[in-house]
Amino acid sequence: MYTILYIGVHHYKNDSKWRSETFINNAFNNNNIKTVRIDYRSILKEKNQKYLQSIIEEKSKKCDLLFLQRGENLNPVIFMNVKIPMIFWSTEPIQLKNDVDLLLKDRIFSWIFVHSYSCLDRIKIDFPHITIKCSVLHNALPKEKINFNIIPKKYFAIFNRNLSLRRKWWLYQNYKDIKIIKGVYGDQYYANLSESEIAVNIHFSSKNKDDFETGIFEALARKCLVISEKLNPKVINDLDLNGVIIEVGNPRELKQKLKYLKNNPKIIAEFQNKSKEAIKKNTWDYRILTIKEKIEEILS
Repeated sequence: MYTILYIGVHHYKNDSKWRSETFINNAFNNNNIKTVRIDYRSILKEKNQKYLQSIIEEKSKKCDLLFLQRGENLNPVIFMNVKIPMIFWSTEPIQLKNDVDLLLKDRIFSWIFVHSYSCLDRIKIDFPHITIKCSVLHNALPKEKINFNIIPKKYFAIFNRNLSLRRKWWLYQNYKDIKIIKGVYGDQYYANLSESEIAVNIHFSSKNKDDFETGIFEALARKCLVISEKLNPKVINDLDLNGVIIEVGNPRELKQKLKYLKNNPKIIAEFQNKSKEAIKKNTWDYRILTIKEKIEEILS
């Protein structure tokens, strides 16, 4: 069994119930990887960078590897006295944000996972020195959130993500067919998905069209048919989701597809059944196998 120093955001707002880090930590433990956790945000809020550096240095002495998740605005000097290999998982789209550039400029990591292929493209342009030790790690879903219990459907189609101007433009042209739910999280968020036949996905930004929203996994896990704006075919192939998601190119196509499905409930049922198998390979427990393989490779 390996022991890793898992540095992330573990105690945000004193409620870890819905944090991905909570489920990722469980997935590590389920796969025989013991974790020692440090919440860098809470330490920096209460103390300072020097204190964070001392805590990391001390705890790393009892671990085999350091695993840093997110790490916005952290200075590489924090890790200068760490003697074990380090993996960095940059979970935000770096083509939209620059808050981990200092970490990417350095050479301190044995491996770096990035959020998408667009992120990888930026790595090749702005940080070519790390290209050979960098790969994409896709989002996933906690296995605990998969639930295919049959319950009465209240909605034909819903959209329950944050609204950007771009999303509003798509939804405005389809407001009669899609129930828009805003600001709902946690148990109620999942309940709304369970009560819907269809979940709609629209990219938040035109600069980040190959982002695979976690909402897609969440909808599949509640047996929704997912209709999405066009997705990166390479990502669809990686996730083994070919033929599982219906893709559309513009708001007009979305409207036409919704009309077609409203008149063909058997098609909806067929896609809903596909989601049950598809989600099995897109849980955090499954994704941790990729990280574990890289840990074993580095430590060997």
